[in-house]
Amino acid sequence: MKKIGMVFAVIIVSMLLFYSVNEASSGKRPEAETPNPIATVVLSNKAVIKVELYPEHAPNTVNNFIDLVNKKFYDGMTFSKVVPNYLLQTGDPIGDGTGFPGYFIKSECKQNGFKNKLKCEVGTLCMARARKYNTEGSQFFILLEDDSGLNGQYTAFGKVVEGLSKLKEIGQMAADTDNSLVEDIKIQSITVDTFGVLYSEPQVISIFEHRDS
Repeated sequence: MKKIGMVFAVIIVSMLLFYSVNEASSGKRPEAETPNPIATVVLSNKAVIKVELYPEHAPNTVNNFIDLVNKKFYDGMTFSKVVPNYLLQTGDPIGDGTGFPGYFIKSECKQNGFKNKLKCEVGTLCMARARKYNTEGSQFFILLEDDSGLNGQYTAFGKVVEGLSKLKEIGQMAADTDNSLVEDIKIQSITVDTFGVLYSEPQVISIFEHRDS
C-alpha cells in the first residue's frame, strides 16, 4: 500500500510540474494578474496622455477602440468639440460632429440594459453618440470635471491615468462659437499596450441594419 501511495504521489507531483512548466513556456499570465490595456496618446503639442481601458465595464467598446487604434484611425484627428473646463471630444474623421467609421456599436451603458458601473468622473472617457442609443462609432469625449448626471447615459470605457493636467490646459484654450479650438491640437498617434492579451474585433451594427430597425 505504501508503494502504491508513493507512486500516486510521484504522478501528482509530475503533473503539477508539467503544468507549471507549460504555463511558463506559454508566456500567458493568469487573468487575475493581467493589467488592463494602457493607451498612450501623443498630441501635436508634444503632450503625452496615458489612458487605462476597462474591458470589464465595456468589453465591446474597448475592443472597438483598440481595433481603431491598431488601424491608425485616430492619427491626425483634432479635438472637434471643446466645452471649456468640461469636456474634449475627438474621433470624428470629418470634423463636423457627424463622422464615424462606417458602422455603429451597441451602447454599453445602464440605460441601454448593460451593466456598466464605471462613473462619469473627471478624466473618464465616454463614447459620444446621437440621441438614440446604439449609434456609437469612433467619437469619444474626455470629461474635465465630474458629471454624475451622465452616469448610465453614456458608455464609459476608460480613464486618464497620466497627463490630465495637459488636457485641462487644452480645455482652457480659446474656442470658436461652434466649440472648436481656434488653434488646432491634433492627435499625433495612439498606441495600446495590451500586455500580451489579444482583443477581439468589435461586434458592429451596419448603418443599414440600424436604419431598418
